[in-house]
Amino acid sequence: MRDYPHWAVLGALCEFLPHPGNRVTLDRQTDRHGLPVARFTHSMSGNDEALVAAARSTMTDILRAAGAGEVLTVQRYAHLAGGCRMGDAPEHAVVDADLRSFSVPNLLITDGSVLPTQGAANPALTIMALADRAADRLITGARGGLPSPSTGTRERTDR
Repeated sequence: MRDYPHWAVLGALCEFLPHPGNRVTLDRQTDRHGLPVARFTHSMSGNDEALVAAARSTMTDILRAAGAGEVLTVQRYAHLAGGCRMGDAPEHAVVDADLRSFSVPNLLITDGSVLPTQGAANPALTIMALADRAADRLITGARGGLPSPSTGTRERTDR
């Protein structure tokens, strides 16, 4: 730990391409309560892997140029996205542009899982903006209904 004040850390945010096969589903395996557990299916394309390799190489070059005697690389991911992808049809997405579930009436999903991909920056402000818009839709719905994702017509929410 004596060397700790001399450490430096670099990180890169790489935008991975959204892949239709990447998803979260319910598995046949169950938990101790008999409920299906989440199954994560994820793969990276050649472009994704090349992007990570280029970022790692660039950061290593920067640290070496700064005089680093030792470089430790840790592969980690943050701001995971895409588990409840937003889109225009239930065949390709879980929620519509208003974050309303295609399959569960009156369910709005307001976290980073609705973003098809993370992007190359921290998505916190985008998530907050989407959640704010969803709250506005709920207020509008309380006054007369939310648009139905399948028909576009207004549907009562007081059932």
